Amino acid sequence: MTIKKETVVIGGHLKAREQGSGLPFQKVGLVSTIQHATETNSLTLNDTTTPQGGEYDSLDRVTGVTLNINFREIFSWVFAALVWGDVTNVAAATHTGEIKRAGVDGTIALDHMPLTISGVSNEAGDTDFDEDDDWIMTGSGIQVVAGGALEAAIEAAGTTPYNVSVDYSSAEVDVIEALTNSGKTFEFLFEGENAAGTQKRVEARFFMCRLNLATTMDWINTEDFGAFEATAKVLRDDSRVGAGTSKYFRIKKEKAAA
Repeated sequence: MTIKKETVVIGGHLKAREQGSGLPFQKVGLVSTIQHATETNSLTLNDTTTPQGGEYDSLDRVTGVTLNINFREIFSWVFAALVWGDVTNVAAATHTGEIKRAGVDGTIALDHMPLTISGVSNEAGDTDFDEDDDWIMTGSGIQVVAGGALEAAIEAAGTTPYNVSVDYSSAEVDVIEALTNSGKTFEFLFEGENAAGTQKRVEARFFMCRLNLATTMDWINTEDFGAFEATAKVLRDDSRVGAGTSKYFRIKKEKAAA
């Protein structure tokens, strides 16, 4: 008799779409783990028919089904979902005469992410300051160079606020405003393949999942690629009807040839 092995080493793609949209599923990027967890509440009835006791009957009720997902790539729409936010694309542009309060220490943040800075002057525009000698560009603005003419002008102003005028071009960016909604509901589709056992495909589809806020987010990580961990609650989808039809999730497992 041939022994059939059903061991499991699965890899694949997790895809998602907003629940009820009917749109094609989109890849969420690489995820290193998808763990399916089920929480139950056990009801037990003690056996009182004998002095030794025991368990007369028991019933386990499902109280929740959760997906624990470790996102390793962050597309903007996924990033927005993980912080309960909205994403807006802002095109590259040119900005002239943006007025900002200057200081000797710290970063003078601009309204947009700078790509190149063509000029920095005093607010009146009659005194120009030179890059590298008087200021340098940072990821979000400019910083005053110690010993330069801009530092001298700021210190000469004393307690009077000193403003600078900045001309620059900004990069195209996706702006994600966090905590602007209560979280979106997605339908998840996992398309996987088993490298062990049957060496065939497996599909799991979770019909209605509320994606929670990311529990951890790696902003600085030099030891490994960044990770963004989150959970999704699998909810009841009442649009799923019919005898024997699950309102929560479905699994398809390709069979090996006989």
